[in-house]
Amino acid sequence: MAEQLYVGIDSGSVSLNCIVLSEAKEIVYESPYERHLGKVEERVLDLIRFLHEKFGPERIRSISFTGNHGKNLSEQLGTFYEFETISQVLGALFVQPDVRTIISMGGQDTALFQIEQAGEESTSGGNSWKLSYFNTNGPCASGTGSFIDQQAQRLATSMYAQEVDISQGKIDTILGDFIDLGARSRKPANVACRCTVFTKSDMIHLQNKGETLEDIIYGLHLGNARNYMSTIVCKRVLEEPILFIG
Repeated sequence: MAEQLYVGIDSGSVSLNCIVLSEAKEIVYESPYERHLGKVEERVLDLIRFLHEKFGPERIRSISFTGNHGKNLSEQLGTFYEFETISQVLGALFVQPDVRTIISMGGQDTALFQIEQAGEESTSGGNSWKLSYFNTNGPCASGTGSFIDQQAQRLATSMYAQEVDISQGKIDTILGDFIDLGARSRKPANVACRCTVFTKSDMIHLQNKGETLEDIIYGLHLGNARNYMSTIVCKRVLEEPILFIG
């Protein structure tokens, strides 16, 4: 009998991600990053069809969901669902068992997890641990992935010096150029990323003052980092090893 496989699907606010594990907990397949562009159910069905074709339906022992859309999908398909914060911690420990700090920046949420390692072997075979601290953002989307997408779309006309297609289907290209442009900055502008409305006003004001796009974009990224440190980390010590996810 062929080895059984276990599929995990993260259906987030922006993207669809998939991992396939063997019975020995080895990664057999990892899907490339893909935005679902709001067509969540359609993309999930396409993914499952692809997995059936690649591995054969008889080899797939189970499919589990997590993420913003995960619960609804699991109920429709009659499969297992795990809350995303639990999945994030367990996934981080799978990748790096000795992790102490997990920094998560997703499409709609940012979060901080701090893990306390007990050093004793758990019943599952790994070291036992406990979550010593957790914090996440409120309803404001400032500092999240969708917030960065919005700013990249808003500045696209200035970046390319012409009207461009800023639809969701084009955002990956725009975002790549947006990041490359910010990396050229030598003097980042002061962008306050305390909320989406104020950030937009700051960026418009800086443009009107004649600040370069490079400096505004780099300032936006630094502002996001400062906002995360002040609102999520809140003066806590970020103990190593540190893992970034999202």
